Amino acid sequence: MIKDKVVILGASGFIGMHLCKKLNDKNFEVISIIRNKKSENYQELLKIGVKIIDVGNLFEKKKIKNNFSDIKYLVNLAALAHVNNKKYFNKNLNYEYMNNIEKNIVRNFKNKELRIIHLSSAKVSKYNSSDKTEYAKVKKKAEEIIRKNYKNHIILRPPLVYGPYVKANFLLLMKAIQNNLPLPFKKILKKRSYMYVENLVDAIYFLLKTNYFKGKTYEISDNCTITNEKLATTIANNLGKKVFLFYLKPEIFSYIFKFFGINDIFNKMMKEFIVNNKKFISDTGWKPPYHYTEGIKKTCLWYKRTFRM
Repeated sequence: MIKDKVVILGASGFIGMHLCKKLNDKNFEVISIIRNKKSENYQELLKIGVKIIDVGNLFEKKKIKNNFSDIKYLVNLAALAHVNNKKYFNKNLNYEYMNNIEKNIVRNFKNKELRIIHLSSAKVSKYNSSDKTEYAKVKKKAEEIIRKNYKNHIILRPPLVYGPYVKANFLLLMKAIQNNLPLPFKKILKKRSYMYVENLVDAIYFLLKTNYFKGKTYEISDNCTITNEKLATTIANNLGKKVFLFYLKPEIFSYIFKFFGINDIFNKMMKEFIVNNKKFISDTGWKPPYHYTEGIKKTCLWYKRTFRM
């Protein structure tokens, strides 16, 4: 049987590794695009057995030598993380630079019938609110490039994605709980949406399997919202720890974070952020296979094995 070919940009990242394994197991011919052989998880990709193409820095104007004329699907997971950091916004690294990934897709994948899944961010949905960020601006522009050039597209906007091999704020939270650090989450009733990585890759696989490319944009998440207090308690229970929570007025907490120049972390942790996936579920029939409690359990199991608790 001839396998469908799917190119994955950002294959060596957190989500990319999970997706490569899923699609490889589901009998797709996976072509993983990475920067070079020094890229994170390069050896893991070799173990999975997917084809690897190192193309250099996709944030620079790039003409890839490979012929992609027979590629049926492309999944774009590539992005520059933490772009709110001021060091990214100088004369050498601007918005045009950060959207070169999508421009390079157009430059190298000229088949206008290409079916493309573009991973964006739920922050784009909030872009017109008071919670504008540089990150959302970059993501919004990336979506516009994909819509303009490929009619057979689906754009997904997840919230924070967690799971084994997670990094950044979710990993910091787990480390804080493991090290018995007190957290200011008590009586904070604001709820937030999250997405377990295996739910996300299952949704991507579902779109490929059902050939659902309707030129639409969807928010997507786990089927629940939880408070930070509930999140911290669930993590602590799975790590075999007792979580220490205290109450601090959000206004004071916000002032402290602003003082240290890290108010973006405050927004990610303390403000309400709800992502509604009802439209995606009703249009496609997909449902997340994992409840958040199972996702956190598996993430904590990975954490304990990785850090040898």
